[in-house]
Amino acid sequence: MKIAILGGTGNIGKGFALRWGQKHEIIVGSRDKDRAEAAAAEYTAFLKERSLPSKISGDENKAATEAADVVVIAIRYDQVSEVLTHIKPALGRNQVVLSVVVPMIKDRCYLNMATDSIKIEVDPEEYNADYFCYAVPQAGSAAKEIQAMLPKSVDLVASFHNVSAKRLEDFDQPFNLDIAVCGNNKQTKDVIMELVRDIPGLNPIDVGPLEAAALTEPITPLLLNVAKMNKALRHAGVKFV
Repeated sequence: MKIAILGGTGNIGKGFALRWGQKHEIIVGSRDKDRAEAAAAEYTAFLKERSLPSKISGDENKAATEAADVVVIAIRYDQVSEVLTHIKPALGRNQVVLSVVVPMIKDRCYLNMATDSIKIEVDPEEYNADYFCYAVPQAGSAAKEIQAMLPKSVDLVASFHNVSAKRLEDFDQPFNLDIAVCGNNKQTKDVIMELVRDIPGLNPIDVGPLEAAALTEPITPLLLNVAKMNKALRHAGVKFV
C-alpha cells in the first residue's frame, strides 16, 4: 500500500515510517516539502544501515494525501483543524484515515499532595508540571472531532494510542504488546489491523466503534505518566490478558 504519514517528521511518525517502510511505500508528509524529503532520506539511511529494504519518500501534506491509500494523522491536536482543512480536497472515497491524535495538557493538572502516603523528593510544583492529563474534546475524543471534519465517504480508524513512539524507533528491543483499534467499518478496521500485524510483536485488538476512542486516547497520557514516574517502565505499553 501507499501510506502517507502526516506528521511523519515527528517521533511517532518516524517510528511508523521505519516500521512500515520495509514493506509498504511510505510518503512522509509535512507542511514543508524540503523537511519531509530530508526526513525520508534520514529514514532510508537508517534502514539501509541495517540492510533492510525501504521505499520512503517525502512530500507536502496535501500531495502526500492525494497519492496514498492510507492517510495517517500523526500530528499534534492543536494542528488538526488547519491540516485537515488543507488536505480535505485531496481525500477520496477509497482511502482509509488513521488517527493517532491525542489531546493532552501539561502544567494544568493537580496531583493531591495532602496525604502521608505520597512521598516525593522533588518540589510539588515541579512534580505536577511533569504530569500529563487528557484534555477531553467537546466531541468526546479527537477521533470524533476528526470524523466530523472528513468527507462522509472517507472512513476513519483510531489506533496506536498505547505504544511508545520511541519504542517504535527501537529495533533492538522486541515488542509484545496489544494495540487497541477503534472504528465503525469492519473492512477499514481490518486494513489497520493488518498494519498493526506488520510490526513484529504487535497484536491488534478490536475494541469497538469509533466512540471507543474516548476510552483509548487517554491511555497515552497515562502511559507517559507511568514512564515518567517509574524509570523501569520507560516504554510502558498494554497487554490484554
